[in-house]
Amino acid sequence: MATTAERTHGAHTLMARSASIDSVRENTPSTVELRVRADADQLSVLRAVAAAIALRQDFDLDTVEDVKLAVDEAATRLITDSATTSTLSCIFETTPGELSIILSAPTRGDIAADRSRSFGWHVLEALTDSVSVSSDADSDGDGGTVATIALTLSEGSSAR
Repeated sequence: MATTAERTHGAHTLMARSASIDSVRENTPSTVELRVRADADQLSVLRAVAAAIALRQDFDLDTVEDVKLAVDEAATRLITDSATTSTLSCIFETTPGELSIILSAPTRGDIAADRSRSFGWHVLEALTDSVSVSSDADSDGDGGTVATIALTLSEGSSAR
C-alpha cells in the first residue's frame, strides 16, 4: 500500500504530465481541411464551417461574422474564376486568438491582376488582419493556374 507521501507525489506527477499535455495542445495549431466542388452552392457549407471554427476559438460574434464574410468573399472570387469541374480547398488553422484560412482552386487566369480595382478585395482587406493572393502553375501540366488566397483574423479584429 502506498504511503500518503507516495500518493501525493504520484498525483503531482500526474498533474504535471496533464499540464504539459495541455500546454502542448494549446500551442499546437489545429488544422481542418475542407474540399468542396468550386460552385456557389457550396458557399453555405464553407461559411458554416468557418463560423463553427471561429466560435470554437471563442471569437466574439462580430469577428465570427467577419470570418464568414471573408471566407465567402475569398471563395466567391476563386469560384468565379475557376475551371468548371474544379475543387476548392479550404484549410483552417487555429492558434490561440488567431485563425488562418487558406483557400485555393484551379483558375482560368491570374486573380491577383484585378486586386486593386475590385471592391471584393477592399472588403477582404477591411475584414481581415492580413490577406494575400498568389497564383502558381497547375501541376496537371494543362497550362492552368492554381490561385491561393490566404487570410488571417484574430480575436476581436472586427473592432479595428
